[in-house]
Amino acid sequence: MKQRIISALLGLCVLGFVLAFYETAVFNIAVTLLIVMAMYELFKAAKLTQYKPLFALCLVFSVLVPLMQTKHLSNQLALICGAYAFLLFCALIRYHDTLHIEQLSLAFFFGLMIPFSFSTLLFMHDRYVMPVSMLYLLITLGGAWLTDTGAYFVGCKFGKHKMAPTISPKKTIEGAIGGILCNLICYYVLTMLYITVADLVFGITIQVNYLALGCLAPLASLAGILGDLSASVIKRQCGIKDFGSIMPGHGGVMDRFDSVLFVAPTVFMYIQYVDLFKIVR
Repeated sequence: MKQRIISALLGLCVLGFVLAFYETAVFNIAVTLLIVMAMYELFKAAKLTQYKPLFALCLVFSVLVPLMQTKHLSNQLALICGAYAFLLFCALIRYHDTLHIEQLSLAFFFGLMIPFSFSTLLFMHDRYVMPVSMLYLLITLGGAWLTDTGAYFVGCKFGKHKMAPTISPKKTIEGAIGGILCNLICYYVLTMLYITVADLVFGITIQVNYLALGCLAPLASLAGILGDLSASVIKRQCGIKDFGSIMPGHGGVMDRFDSVLFVAPTVFMYIQYVDLFKIVR
């Protein structure tokens, strides 16, 4: 537990640094590094890093995805994705003796899922003005991590009914409910604190749609739980305990961001149809 707490504090320091430079290229670099590290951990878990040209191709494509929101590349999205698929089949022909179509499909899936999901953090950053965009980022991360934290403590205290015993034996239904409630409460507390600081420090008044925020909270929590369970399935089928060891006590990047992988696109799609926050002054 001590090791987990120390790693968590160091992680929060890194997050604080990134947020301090939120409106600079530091944030874009941080998300790109997140994509690269997550790709490496997943390819390593699936034993696909041995096919270096295949891995390099998927890595290059994943780095290009965050850039596709630029006008020039966004117009070439279909062409780039088509070229990506074409080159993947070239890799299959090259390594046909050892590389199976199931492995190629997995590489294709990782190459699409990871960068497009994490890039929604950049989409929210670029499409919404400060300080609203940062608030969207905070509720995205909160939807993943607050749910996980609440589920852990409530599950330890009251957990009796296993949610997915063969996938993740320690997760309980009571813990999941506790995590959802924890996230709902923290969403309101975090938002009220944030808009208060924005008003006092920056003189900006943010109007909040509290009903829509309350509806988003359980959706984000459920997406986070789904992401966590999905990562657990991958680890079990790959025969590993953690995706990496970059964060002692927590594992790798994917161990810490597996929930964010599902929460980020959920929040992004939700706010395309519902205005959560609006600057009124």
